[in-house]
Amino acid sequence: MNCPNCGKHISFRQTRCEYCQYDLKTYKKLWSISNQYYNLGLQKAKLRDLSGAIIALKNSLQVNKRNIQARNLLGLVYYEQGEIVLALGHWVISNNYQEKDNLAEYYMNLLQNNPAKLHAANQVVKKYNYALAQVKSGNYDVALLQLKKVVASQPNYLVAQQLLALLYMRDGDNEKAAKQLKKAQRIDINNTRTVMYLGELGLNSSSSKRVNEVQRQVKKKQIQKSDNPKFFLPDADFRDGKINRGYFMYLLIGVAIGMLVGFFLILPARGRALANKYNREVVEMAEQQTDMTYQMQTLEEEKEELKNEMKQLEKKVKKMKEEAVDEKAYDTFAKAVVAYMAKKNDEAAELLMSLDMSKFNSTTTKELYDTISKATFPNMSRVTYNEGRRLFDTRKYDEATEKLLLALKYDETNTDAMYYLGRCYQMTGDNKKAKKYYTLITENYSTSYRMAEATRRLDELETQE
Repeated sequence: MNCPNCGKHISFRQTRCEYCQYDLKTYKKLWSISNQYYNLGLQKAKLRDLSGAIIALKNSLQVNKRNIQARNLLGLVYYEQGEIVLALGHWVISNNYQEKDNLAEYYMNLLQNNPAKLHAANQVVKKYNYALAQVKSGNYDVALLQLKKVVASQPNYLVAQQLLALLYMRDGDNEKAAKQLKKAQRIDINNTRTVMYLGELGLNSSSSKRVNEVQRQVKKKQIQKSDNPKFFLPDADFRDGKINRGYFMYLLIGVAIGMLVGFFLILPARGRALANKYNREVVEMAEQQTDMTYQMQTLEEEKEELKNEMKQLEKKVKKMKEEAVDEKAYDTFAKAVVAYMAKKNDEAAELLMSLDMSKFNSTTTKELYDTISKATFPNMSRVTYNEGRRLFDTRKYDEATEKLLLALKYDETNTDAMYYLGRCYQMTGDNKKAKKYYTLITENYSTSYRMAEATRRLDELETQE
């Protein structure tokens, strides 16, 4: 465990840091709670309850954002769901917190050493975003084709599997929808959305398992019965072939009596039995007809209910798409992450600068934005400042002003950019704006080596007035 105040490694048993004497009681409690959530997330991940694992691991990071094991595992869970950008985001943050002996670096290197995989992941995100946009605009057939390509190239992309199943449900192809949802359930066994969609189809995973088990038991019994069938014939009873006349006479008399009994007793009873049977069959047929009519009415009612449920689902999907972030913004952010992973820091900085972060609500996304911007913006500020300075030296003041303003946008503490912005405005006769940037240096950056020059320029402007 590391001390939150001085960062030194200390024993978990200690209640006070031996280096800076920081009180560790509260921190130890938080550390323990975070580890408990991590253990719960690890247990759920092993059972492929990825949704439950994500909730537990997010709770762990909410309590202690520097829990490296929890953050790395959360990245792995997202990777297993096909969310490669989110996985990379957590590994980047993890590596930023702990650069040595961190598995996050190993995971990132696996992707960095395989540019084709990074590119393929980026293309999958683009295709999914395109399909999402088509669903939003009502082009369901186009979205269906696009989602088929997405799940074919990345079968464990959970959200694509779910959206494809939803489109199948919309088209009334419940068999394909169920098949798709079963695939999604193999990725994340207890995903709330997958379970909800299965419930809409009238499927219950636990009951299905019981039915399958019963069918296997029945099949097994049938096989056992048919393995060694035994059929027995009655033993033959042979006689000597001679006919006794007395017995023959008794036989004839018995036959005659039997015919008379049948004519007077059995036939009328048989007729009444046939009549009763016929009446019962008529009643049964009438009951069956009534049942069939009732079933038809029930099916019609269920059909209407399903239609209403489908409408509700469509409304939910529409609302979900409206609340979702802008697809283009997400695509740009994904490109920035990929560029940063590929060590293209200037490209990553330019992409991040073009983003409107108000379109993102995720805390993780904002943390990742801060991590990458801190690593790339300062250098990009120096690059754009140098470009602006060269333009200033060649007296291209308007173009130099644009570059210097951009340098300040990347790093608002760049006093070089402030000073030469003042010079550009001074050379173009806009003394008011020139004073603004000179004054910004003198009032806020008194220790900067530009302080003396900015003061001298202010004096010049005062003299001119």
